[in-house]
Amino acid sequence: MKIKFGTSGWRDIIADGFTFENVRRVSKAIATFLLSRHDSPEVIVGFDTRFMTEKFAEVVSGVLTANGVRVHLCEEPVPTPVISHAIISQRLSGGVNITASHNPPEYCGIKFNPESGGPALPEVTEEIERLIDKIQAEGENITYISLSEAHSSGRLTVARPKEAYLSYLEKLVDFTAIKKAELNVVVDLLYGTAKGYLDEILKRHGLKVKVLHDYRDPYFGGHRPEPDGRRLGELGERVRATGAYLGLATDGDADRFGIVDDEGNAVSPNEFIALVAEHLYTFKGLKGPVGRSIATSKAIEIVAAEHGEVCTVTPVGFKFLGPLAAEKGYVVVGEESGGLTIQNHVAEKDGILACLIALEMVALQGKPLSEIRRDFRRKYGEFYTERIDLELMSEEEKSRILEKFAGIGSSFAGLKVMDSNRIDGYFYAFENADSWLLARPSGTEPVIRVYLESRDLETFKKLKEEVLKQL
Repeated sequence: MKIKFGTSGWRDIIADGFTFENVRRVSKAIATFLLSRHDSPEVIVGFDTRFMTEKFAEVVSGVLTANGVRVHLCEEPVPTPVISHAIISQRLSGGVNITASHNPPEYCGIKFNPESGGPALPEVTEEIERLIDKIQAEGENITYISLSEAHSSGRLTVARPKEAYLSYLEKLVDFTAIKKAELNVVVDLLYGTAKGYLDEILKRHGLKVKVLHDYRDPYFGGHRPEPDGRRLGELGERVRATGAYLGLATDGDADRFGIVDDEGNAVSPNEFIALVAEHLYTFKGLKGPVGRSIATSKAIEIVAAEHGEVCTVTPVGFKFLGPLAAEKGYVVVGEESGGLTIQNHVAEKDGILACLIALEMVALQGKPLSEIRRDFRRKYGEFYTERIDLELMSEEEKSRILEKFAGIGSSFAGLKVMDSNRIDGYFYAFENADSWLLARPSGTEPVIRVYLESRDLETFKKLKEEVLKQL
């Protein structure tokens, strides 16, 4: 079978494509890649809370150490942004995380981050894929050693990256204001890796925290570990029932966020990213541009313009966004799927940080999030957005549907097409109300996603109705 890296690593179904044999192949390819880039490569290896991830992490470590790569192996499940922080703070050659992030429970994956700390760019993953193909074609016997042998040889040590990461967050976020505000919050860890991180840092700073789903369940309660839809509905109910100021959630590997305001209403990532930009410009005094993926609302772009700054638009995938904040001083970069990072942080999305910024907003601005949201709408107006997902049965179905969107001509839903591009999928901008449409295949799942936005409700309804006809 062909092993392909998507927008955030290689993912496949456990015991189908994601097998020990394929994990060894991918690990050997990563080792070969690292040795071609570094004289003495050194990496951190972590894992999430999915089924058998510790065992897969041991296999990765055994292959890497046997092939000349020094490994720091985490002893407990670890969030993806923590891996990124460790890479940067310890000046490592990279990191390997056994995670399928928000995918359904039957999936597992391998995410490789190079020395930048952010997700690997296409030129890196394409080279790793070529190495995997070569290993498969030649039937290479992959060298592997046991953990005990790796330990005794000094090529493997235990990694404990938690405290360094939490200490760094305390420098980024105003915990003095948060503690003074005496906030009470509900946190939904969704059975994931934020356990012992998000809940712990809040408790350390005196917040009253009600924690949901803070134990390991490889089935994630029978749902994908993604903080949206039904999951945030349950969190909203708890917020209303307890009178909490906020509801905070993270996904399986804690790189994505979910936010619920004091009225129990979910805040979309599109809206929250724009709120963060407004907050950092106005209340933290940060300066610089912002960034968004092509699938993300223009709201953050409008906020930046209000503050005399510009917005860079990238293809979908945080690999393109993260470096803008980490290396080029962008104030905040984000994508509609629930990922963001900020100036002076890692080049990886961080759901834990996003949740802390939500608390900082409420504390520094001295008002509930529901009121902050209303103030934002009064200043900037409405942004109507939606993502429609269509699960695919075959490659033929995928091609058939994408061809429909590729064939859009001078108008769609009675709206004149003003611009189009192929940065990532099929993008069309229309004649009024900052309206646009994007159709693209997911890079992590067998799904076609169609994104819509308009600042006019009737225009938005027209677009949605026509899209549903096409699907």
